[in-house]
Amino acid sequence: MKILHVVRQYEPSIGGLESYVKSMATRQAAKGHDVEILTLDRIFHSDHGALRGEEIIGPLVIHRTAFVGKRRFFIPLMHPKILKNFDMIHVHNTDTFFEYCAIFGTVFKKKMVATTHGGFFHTKDFSLIKKLYFNLITKVSTKAYKAMFAISENDFKTFEGMNKNILFMPNAIEPLGNYLTTGRDYMYFGRLAAHKGVENLIKTYDELIRKTGTQAKLHIIGPEWDVKIADLKHLVETLGISDRVIIHGALSSEELQIVAKHCGFFVSGSTYEGFGMSMLETMTVGMIPLVYPNESFKELVGKAGVGACIDYQNAGLAANQIIAAQEKMMPDDQIKAQQFAALYSWDKLIDQTLKTYEDCR
Repeated sequence: MKILHVVRQYEPSIGGLESYVKSMATRQAAKGHDVEILTLDRIFHSDHGALRGEEIIGPLVIHRTAFVGKRRFFIPLMHPKILKNFDMIHVHNTDTFFEYCAIFGTVFKKKMVATTHGGFFHTKDFSLIKKLYFNLITKVSTKAYKAMFAISENDFKTFEGMNKNILFMPNAIEPLGNYLTTGRDYMYFGRLAAHKGVENLIKTYDELIRKTGTQAKLHIIGPEWDVKIADLKHLVETLGISDRVIIHGALSSEELQIVAKHCGFFVSGSTYEGFGMSMLETMTVGMIPLVYPNESFKELVGKAGVGACIDYQNAGLAANQIIAAQEKMMPDDQIKAQQFAALYSWDKLIDQTLKTYEDCR
């Protein structure tokens, strides 16, 4: 099968969606399919100029298109005939690529599916405009797709009734390793974005030191987005905890695994998550999640039966909640976390996805 994955950001951009698409496409290629990627030619929140229009990375051909606009709304400047060359088009997220493919994929009578990835409700910014766009445009565009994959129960409820073939299909994850961590440090792992609440994590950690005298460190891992490393370091210095908070920036997989062995807890103050991949990835080595109660995190913590939801918007309260959660932890919680994360298998997801492709043809 000749498959095209459409995603607005891809390698060298770093993020959960980018790694998800790469993992899926690479595994489909390993099963003998001809798989290519269509993405934009510039990385949001980067000073890097336009990337190469076409490149081969591993087994995948990457097509990059110029565009006008910004990350919230963009118009790809490409000839739609590229869509004609594929048996199946798989669109990731419901941004303007979703509408573009709905229009021209219909014109060319292409078989298409889409994965929700939380839609575009990452923050409450422009919420009225987003709701209008969703109800007036996105709802219509979903009719062009043979199937919609909802990655969470929240997404399933959001998109239910908009497509006659909506399937609940949670993301799969890449394990950090095959060991059980013995570390006690805290780890944040994800983009340094405003809605991730990284500053609130630092303030909470400062309160935790004051209340408990903990010797555990806080590791902050991830690339700059709309939060700068320099600003986080300034906050840490102001609080006088520079020797306790390690801001790593983006790390390779090998470097991430080295840090992970020192950590026992995954922390996130994110007010929105499309799914919660970083949390699940850390749970593969037994880290316990202590996370803000957004819809995705609440769903995963509830299903896992391990970890706790923490209100990081109030540092003093959050520190008390962490202390209480740690006092209630059981000896087998790490194993429960690891076993739960193991449910999100790539082998199962790839088989289900390819079967849906075949059923749509």
